Amino acid sequence: MFTFRTSITFAVMSFVVALTLLLVAIQLRSLRFATREAASAYMDATSTKVLGRLQGELSTISSLVHVLATSSSVADSNERSETGRAIPLFKAALQEFPQMDSIYAGFENGAWLQVRRIRGLTEEQRESLRAPANAEIAISLIRPTMDGDLPLRRIFQDKQGNEIGELDLWKYGYDPRKRSWYWATMQADNPYISEPYLSYSIGAPVITVSAPLRGKVLGVLAADLKLDTFSEFVQAQRPGEHGTVMIFDQAGSIIAHPEFSDLVTNAMTHPAQSSLPSIDEINTGMMASVIRGSYNRDSYEGSIDDGTGKGFLFRVTKFALGERYNGSILLLAAQDDFVQNVRRLQFTGLVLAMLVGAAFLPIVWMFGSQMSRSIQRVTAQARQLQTLSEPELVPVTSYIKEIHALGSTMNLAQRAIWSFAHFVPKEIVRGLIENSISTRLGGVKQEVTLVFTDVQGFTTIAEAADPDVLMRQTSRYFSAMTAAFLAEGGTVDKFIGDAVMVFWNAPNPQADHVARACRAVLAAKAAGERLNVEFEADGLKPFITRFGIHVGEAVVGNLGSSERMNYTALGNTVNLAARLEGLNKDTRTTILVSEDVYSRVESLFKFRALDAVVAKGMTRETRIFELVGAST
Repeated sequence: MFTFRTSITFAVMSFVVALTLLLVAIQLRSLRFATREAASAYMDATSTKVLGRLQGELSTISSLVHVLATSSSVADSNERSETGRAIPLFKAALQEFPQMDSIYAGFENGAWLQVRRIRGLTEEQRESLRAPANAEIAISLIRPTMDGDLPLRRIFQDKQGNEIGELDLWKYGYDPRKRSWYWATMQADNPYISEPYLSYSIGAPVITVSAPLRGKVLGVLAADLKLDTFSEFVQAQRPGEHGTVMIFDQAGSIIAHPEFSDLVTNAMTHPAQSSLPSIDEINTGMMASVIRGSYNRDSYEGSIDDGTGKGFLFRVTKFALGERYNGSILLLAAQDDFVQNVRRLQFTGLVLAMLVGAAFLPIVWMFGSQMSRSIQRVTAQARQLQTLSEPELVPVTSYIKEIHALGSTMNLAQRAIWSFAHFVPKEIVRGLIENSISTRLGGVKQEVTLVFTDVQGFTTIAEAADPDVLMRQTSRYFSAMTAAFLAEGGTVDKFIGDAVMVFWNAPNPQADHVARACRAVLAAKAAGERLNVEFEADGLKPFITRFGIHVGEAVVGNLGSSERMNYTALGNTVNLAARLEGLNKDTRTTILVSEDVYSRVESLFKFRALDAVVAKGMTRETRIFELVGAST
């Protein structure tokens, strides 16, 4: 029988030596290509991440727009108001999807409703909206007049949704029906992704995702994705310290650029330029050379010099956004940026080494699988310790001596814990395993709900019964009682002859422990009645059970000696619960509770008030109540 250490050492060392020898040979060939491969891999990652972000955001917005376009809050009427049902819906969508700048709906009669997020706008953009300093949301509303005018009202709200300002623009000049996102969507009668353009109200570059309304009125629902923040994200993903990323669409409009903000500002202020920056404005440098070379090509890549002797790798790849919109991504990566990362590409050699070392794989696989199965079974047994599951009949065996010994020991421990849980409440056993319950003598004062039970006339029954029959009958009775108490999370503390002591809210806290105790007692009473039918059918005396319930502070913890202790509860609360059970005999009742129990759960259960009494051994008068049942 091999030892675990010898077996693992032999297998691993053999594999490592073989891989090391192979890696030395492979690395001599891979280093000459490492720089180019690193830069190419980084450009792949950048392209995937950037395009994934753009496509993911547009896809997410498209899904949302498609859903909202069918909402009755939007599509059932073109009569819009400041308190309409669509506004909370739009606000919730903006809160859920921070990549959106605004959501709006345009209708065939010229009506328009927009909810825009103010937070995140530049100072210039806030000024163009005339937004107050603490404004978080702007609600813009156009309601056409009888004369066909389209006045706009803009309402500003703070973070809590309180109105903090409003603005009326009677000659705003915005007709949603004349905007490209509206008429293109209506013409296609399908979802539509626009080309980049400057937003009418804030002058920011955006892409609009829109869909026709599917309801009682005609119109379009749309949402904007701002491109200035997206361009910042793109540049953060550039390939290497001196790398560059640019994205432009089929019309030449720039979506992302290292100097995107300056290009947008220039396009807005220079009368000779178009409304958005275009690749036509880039006419010098490496980017211009690469763009010219990429004309009429789906993919274009290679290397280029920046004029100072520094080499760059470039790549231009086309991509599609929706059915009618596509663009291109241009990446430049400085080869010098990746020299320091050459060592990382030795992973390629490691992969090849693993392939060549496949000759070792069958033996290592069979050997490792055998050990793995044994270890997994031992691990499963270890998990079962916490659940107190019944142990397997046969322990885990293995040819490895240490695993064989571990399996036998674990099986023995599982049997010991499982057996222990039959003599001690399972919650206590779990607490001891998890170390949440101390094994030291002593306790703490805390509130608990106590239940005591007793069988009426048990002594008389025991005198007349056969001991063996009585033992089996009592076991059936305790099983039914215990099941009812455990179902409500009770801790069955002990069996005292024919009596049972149960408490709640320890060892684990239970906010509704009083209600749990009452439900458990009612269930136990019902279970006892069903059991008595069986007893009488078997010719046995019925067990009439009486219950006492009280809630209050008690000392809960370990009582006994250092060699033998019991987790239990002590104090006047315990004594009073026991006395209440005994008072059932005098009051001719089955379930008695204290006033403290009644005051806690009087709305949940039916009670019958009885006279106040002084329980045996007590000095203070106690009001008692009979628990009749649960409230309907």
